[in-house]
Amino acid sequence: MGKYSQGILGAFSGKVGTVVGASWRGIKYMRSLAAKRGNSRASEKQLEQQARFALIAGFLRPVKPLLELGFKNYAIGRTGYNSASSYNLKNALTGQIPNLQIDYSMVLLSRGDLVGAKSLSVSSATPAELNIVWQDNSGQAKAKPEDQLIVAVFLPALAEATYMIGAAERQNESFVYNLPAEYSGETAEVYISWTSVDEKEVATSVHAGSVIIA
Repeated sequence: MGKYSQGILGAFSGKVGTVVGASWRGIKYMRSLAAKRGNSRASEKQLEQQARFALIAGFLRPVKPLLELGFKNYAIGRTGYNSASSYNLKNALTGQIPNLQIDYSMVLLSRGDLVGAKSLSVSSATPAELNIVWQDNSGQAKAKPEDQLIVAVFLPALAEATYMIGAAERQNESFVYNLPAEYSGETAEVYISWTSVDEKEVATSVHAGSVIIA
């Protein structure tokens, strides 16, 4: 318990009511008591939001540098990663806790006006290899022969992902992605996108499907 005897302008020490008197380097001052933290548990809505954020963050974190490129044109006042997280939080989740899940078909890793390649297909016939084939559509809108292929491969069961920026050129029409041997037998969620050589233009990513790695 604190005391004071010099009026409201007098110095004091200890606690009086809702203020505390103290001294620092000979200077007398007063500060208010810190507000007590409540013991109320997080609401069901807060818990759900935390679960949603944790699920998306865990999924996207391994490809963070890719998202900085893929969402840079939508990252007004924030990072590309934060912009991508916000988009996927709103659009790529389904269900509610404890059955909250990612809808892989709705995930976007990039957004932009660059045209994607035509007749895209993804398969795996050789162990730890992913075969990607497409049709060169250079000349369509901003598409150019030297546009760079972006590939992202997610292994949900392993909580891992791998990606390549500049894996091949649009004019190549095919690419073989050599994956770690431990990926054989796993189901992969595959995403394809494109960027211009100078990385100023980017295409909206496409979920190429779920593929069992040979």
